[in-house]
Amino acid sequence: MQLFDGHLSRAWLASTVLTLLIFAVSCRTAPKSLFTASGLGWRVQECQALWRPGRGMPEVAGDLVMASHEDSRCLIQFSKTPMTLMSVQTTSPDWLIQFPPRRMNFTGHRQPPVRFAWLYLHAALAGKQLPSSFRFERQPDGG
Repeated sequence: MQLFDGHLSRAWLASTVLTLLIFAVSCRTAPKSLFTASGLGWRVQECQALWRPGRGMPEVAGDLVMASHEDSRCLIQFSKTPMTLMSVQTTSPDWLIQFPPRRMNFTGHRQPPVRFAWLYLHAALAGKQLPSSFRFERQPDGG
């Protein structure tokens, strides 16, 4: 007597393999934060800014806050009331960038990718050398 016919056996095998794959593939969530921006040694700067999220997309006006620490940690948030559209944290050598409305997080070590220019804002303002694909200029009026 045959317990399973060929069709049922293949379906059972496929569902078993799929179940094992679901449990075997690890899902790594991005850290919510690399550090807490509190205590002594922090410098906070705030301004209004325009951000074009991608080519061909309209500019978004919002509030930009950058908190930098003397030990090279930096937190940058770009917000449009009532929500944060982008958040960056950098340390030496780690980085984290989050886009909360899209539930997207990217994290890494060492040199950040140039596709996320936000990761280089603190370095640019500090006068550090940037990748050749970036150009940063200070305006005579301080801008």
